[in-house]
Amino acid sequence: MPHPRGEWRARVTTTYWTELTELFEYKVADALAGRVPRGGRRSLGLLREELLQAPLEPTLLRRLIEADRQYRAVQKADRAPEPVRAGFGGPSTWEAPASTETDESRAWEELQLLAWHHQAARQVREQALRWQREPTLARLRVLFAVTENAERAGTSSGPAVPVPAAHDPLMDLHDPEVVQNLAGALSNLLLTDTGRQRVRTALSQVAAEPFPRHPDEDVLAARLEAAEREPLAAGARESLIRALKAEYPMPRDPRERPAIRAAARSVTEFLEPLMAAAPLPTLGVVPHGSVLYARHPATAMRGPDEGADVLVVHLRGGQAARWRGLDLLWQPIGKNWQMQVGGQVALLRPSRDAPDGPQSITLPDTQLRAFVSGDYLMLRLESQAALELGKRASLGRAVSLLLDPGGEFVFLRLARAAAQLLRGAALDLPSLQGASARKYHDATPDALMAFARKGVESLMVRLARTDPVQAAQTFHAAAEALGVHPLLGRRLHEALHVALRSPETLPEPQAGETFELPDTGGFLSVQLGDAPLTLQAGTRSVTLRMDYKSELAVVIPGHAPMILQDLLVVRVPDLNVILVRHGTWLAAAAGHDEALDVIGPDLQVRAEPSLLH
Repeated sequence: MPHPRGEWRARVTTTYWTELTELFEYKVADALAGRVPRGGRRSLGLLREELLQAPLEPTLLRRLIEADRQYRAVQKADRAPEPVRAGFGGPSTWEAPASTETDESRAWEELQLLAWHHQAARQVREQALRWQREPTLARLRVLFAVTENAERAGTSSGPAVPVPAAHDPLMDLHDPEVVQNLAGALSNLLLTDTGRQRVRTALSQVAAEPFPRHPDEDVLAARLEAAEREPLAAGARESLIRALKAEYPMPRDPRERPAIRAAARSVTEFLEPLMAAAPLPTLGVVPHGSVLYARHPATAMRGPDEGADVLVVHLRGGQAARWRGLDLLWQPIGKNWQMQVGGQVALLRPSRDAPDGPQSITLPDTQLRAFVSGDYLMLRLESQAALELGKRASLGRAVSLLLDPGGEFVFLRLARAAAQLLRGAALDLPSLQGASARKYHDATPDALMAFARKGVESLMVRLARTDPVQAAQTFHAAAEALGVHPLLGRRLHEALHVALRSPETLPEPQAGETFELPDTGGFLSVQLGDAPLTLQAGTRSVTLRMDYKSELAVVIPGHAPMILQDLLVVRVPDLNVILVRHGTWLAAAAGHDEALDVIGPDLQVRAEPSLLH
């Protein structure tokens, strides 16, 4: 006798496959009628595969086969190519897709162009003043002819002018103001693509024909030759030749042409790379993660990049930001913007309307250039890159010292003790003992890095206001209070003093994609490019590449990816990797501090080291 539970399961199974077969028939009927089946065509295909493998009863199987035949007919009709139409099918109805250009992309393109043009104009002005010191002013005369002819090409105001002679009385190229005006006129031409094309054309024309031959040059030459053959006395012949030369103006010396062509080649070698560096049209594309407070999430920046020299802000998207240690506040005033930076207030106008170009905001330690396009602002930090990066490298060494886990983060605990003493507070010894380092071991690398950097920067501020002798005594007292050797306190004080007073001197950056970091602990300088950069630090490989948000990601095997803005210290076993960046200039060092190598487990010194780095 069958078991009741077995009969129930059989009835449930039969009902299940019956419902699925009916569902398949309904979906096929929708497809036959030209409708999209409920759940989509993909769900129809998945259901078909499921039923073809199912243990169906004969009745359900026949229904499935019939529905499947109809399904395959629909699939075949969908895949059938359209018949070729004979003859001309009439005019095309295709229309170009709508442009994806937005206010943001237009502003981005204009800001890039304005920033490039500001740099190009400065280079043209400086180069023109250098050329003014030449004895013959050959390149400056070529620059004058090129600028004049490029301007005339835009207004159709007469024939091209030749390169003026070396001592042309109408030229006053020895006057610095004249040279400044000439450089400004050329810079105005470089602002547009049409102007740059006219400059290229004028350069080609000058190189081909520096100055035309005089129309009466052949007539004068023939008459002078005839005068030489006249049977006259020497004095009479010389008088005749002088009279002929007075009648016809003297042509320019043809030997001047090679010198002018050489000068034209030199001017081209200067201007062509400058014009080639002009930003190309963006075609409505703005890089990912490049605009602070952007309207679109894809282009929005998560936060200001502390390692970049440029910051682009959608001004209507926010009211304040902090970048490179500067507090920025702004508000609209009509079509202009009022911005407060470091206690200074500036009225920012659209850069194309400003007669003097981009506005400058001068601060005690640096200078900002502000470019405005509509509701978008580009701030460019103008500072000495080598000095900025050297300070950051010294700061990185001090931060790496605090991140050393040796002695239960003894340097980090020493820094906290010294900070309390420098504030004039009493030491909180229980919170500074080795047991307190547990929270440092448990902290994430990003949180620990931020904590150590904040501690170093706070100590540097206090040390700047403290007498060096008194500061040394404070670090000695902190080491004594924690029961560690004074050498450790002295080492921490030295690192902070160097970061404050003696920035690291870095070598010039190199171009490339693969480098090995010096085993001496010194810094290597690299010029960042579009390709990923690989640094070999001992047995560790460090890769730096731009991620989808246009941020510089640092990838080390065994570690989670990290973002490098201006400073990053990565601790790996027996090694620390220091990475600092200023724009596209990257400096990297790998090694470990020798101070703890001479310290025993009880944090007492084994032997006085000869040199501590």
